[in-house]
Amino acid sequence: MMIDKATIKRRFKRSIDTYDENATVQKMIVNHLFSLLDKYTQQLQAGNILEVGCGTGLLTRKLQNRFSYTHLDVNDLVDDMCSKTASVLHLPASACLIGDIETITLERIYDLVVSASTFQWFNAPAMTLKKLAGQIREGGFLIFSTFGDENLTELRTLTGQGLVYHASDEWEKWLSADFELLYAEERQHILYFQDPLEVLLHVKRTGANATATPYSWTKSKIQQFCKAYDRFANERHTYPLTYHPVYFVCRKK
Repeated sequence: MMIDKATIKRRFKRSIDTYDENATVQKMIVNHLFSLLDKYTQQLQAGNILEVGCGTGLLTRKLQNRFSYTHLDVNDLVDDMCSKTASVLHLPASACLIGDIETITLERIYDLVVSASTFQWFNAPAMTLKKLAGQIREGGFLIFSTFGDENLTELRTLTGQGLVYHASDEWEKWLSADFELLYAEERQHILYFQDPLEVLLHVKRTGANATATPYSWTKSKIQQFCKAYDRFANERHTYPLTYHPVYFVCRKK
């Protein structure tokens, strides 16, 4: 099933002002991804850097502080997010590459392409990795996080909606054509909420409620959802939501 990028864009656009305050796990992912990036790129002279899915700039700020670059380009599907991040971080307008990374044209060759929590939105991951490989110089790096098949499992189980998350070995197979895999890791983070409505508010405020296809929450659906979520409640009567980040550090062959 093809991911409806228009829906993704619309829901993330609504979360611009609430994302940073609610993106607890996303911040942990950015911090861990950056620690891996810092470890594996000690000798890298990163003249040109591309960040795919810059969002509100959580990772972009760290890249600015870490590298002495010639060009730092930021991409995002959501025009307002990309433009705001570029403006706040004093990047030139030309550095803002707005649009779907799967379809837009990239002009530069990069020393480093980095992305946090974005590649799960790819409709054609193998082809898009091949495209990105073509924009990375020999010996350059692709370092990214995405999500594994247990991500948001509670929501997907109850609603029958959600993305198809690819297993690590699938990503490794796609990457092997053009990259040497230096490091791969899976983690799991579980957030706990006081009631199921808080779960829905959380995913709405972070844009994580975007699904492969449009999904509308009626009053009756919300009531059914809250009742059904009791199956996941623990002995403290709190309600879990699982995140399953996967990390890859790759070097272009």
